[in-house]
Amino acid sequence: MIDRSGWSAFGLNANPFVLSPPLDPETLVWAGNSSTKRRLDELFAAARTTPNTQVVLCRGPVGGGKTHASVYFSTEEHWPTVPDVRRVKQVRVMRLPSPKEIGKPDRDFYVDVLDHWGFDLIKAAVKRARETLTENKLAAFLRRTVVSTDLTRAILQLGSEDEDGDGADSHLIQAYFLDKCTRAELRRLGLARNIEKSQDYFRVLAGVIQCMIGITDSKDISAHTRVCLWIDEMEDFIYFAPSQYRSFGQGLRELVDRLPSYFSLFMNFTLTAPEDFEDIEVILGAYLTDRVTNHVHFNEMKKPEIRSYVEDLLASCRVQTESCVSAYHPFSDDAIEFTIDRLPKGTPRAINKQFGDLLVSAIRAGIHESSAREINVSFVQDYYSRRLNGDFL
Repeated sequence: MIDRSGWSAFGLNANPFVLSPPLDPETLVWAGNSSTKRRLDELFAAARTTPNTQVVLCRGPVGGGKTHASVYFSTEEHWPTVPDVRRVKQVRVMRLPSPKEIGKPDRDFYVDVLDHWGFDLIKAAVKRARETLTENKLAAFLRRTVVSTDLTRAILQLGSEDEDGDGADSHLIQAYFLDKCTRAELRRLGLARNIEKSQDYFRVLAGVIQCMIGITDSKDISAHTRVCLWIDEMEDFIYFAPSQYRSFGQGLRELVDRLPSYFSLFMNFTLTAPEDFEDIEVILGAYLTDRVTNHVHFNEMKKPEIRSYVEDLLASCRVQTESCVSAYHPFSDDAIEFTIDRLPKGTPRAINKQFGDLLVSAIRAGIHESSAREINVSFVQDYYSRRLNGDFL
């Protein structure tokens, strides 16, 4: 473990080359990868200024930056600014990993989404909808989204003005969404059945998201919220039984079809070769891949992009008062060149692993305490030699 004094001796406040992105999106920086950033900015600018639903397939190698992108863009502050035109009043982003438990991934995903938002937020969204339209209009609108009269009635009860949020009925309706109710409890709620089918889970989610988007007669973009759902690690579905990933893919299609406006679905896949698209189609089904509106490729970076990436990361952790002779300080330029030439891959993870190990090794070797305080090519060559011999500092 390197303490803060080790980094500060190199003019840094932390290690710029971490292997896993922090969970707090506000602490993240975007480094290099300008073409990918530009592509994502285009999609998010369209999400802010148009009503069209988006289905975006993000593909790239292991460690290619897909998870980093999903965390980085999970805060609206990192979305691109748009000209002074009509735009949605708010952006609400939810990022979730794909379900991991072998069993009922559709239900696990459904519960994860409800837990992420919480019933207080969901109730507030339903209440806003009830204040916008008459009861009959609202019920008719919502029924077009969720199809089922029972599910419509259940969602509307979440925003009932008669509930104070603390009564027995309030807890009972929440239990209905997360568990099963007895026949007597169903009669008390005025409902005929529980939520049990895979199709039900995604229709309820569609209804909840529609309330988040806004249920209104207005066609004005500024009267709506853009809801963005970003699912990471979708390739994990290859470990599930066909019946399980088929129902999940069909559920996502149901979500997309029920939400034709102001909804964005991003899906990360660590499958890159052209033939791998067949695996994606197997997991999602042709019924969902046919609905993909955009593709984002997280390609390995070339040497100029890697240089820019390393420079940006070093700058993000550099102490403001530090005067540097080079944008790559504490690395010499030839050390940067030598290291880049020996990278196994041009992915962010491979770059971070190599440069992070070099920084730690340099601190342990006392380079930061020397007069030059520079990691030169001789040190890097020696590092690779030691690594080849299995001898590390």
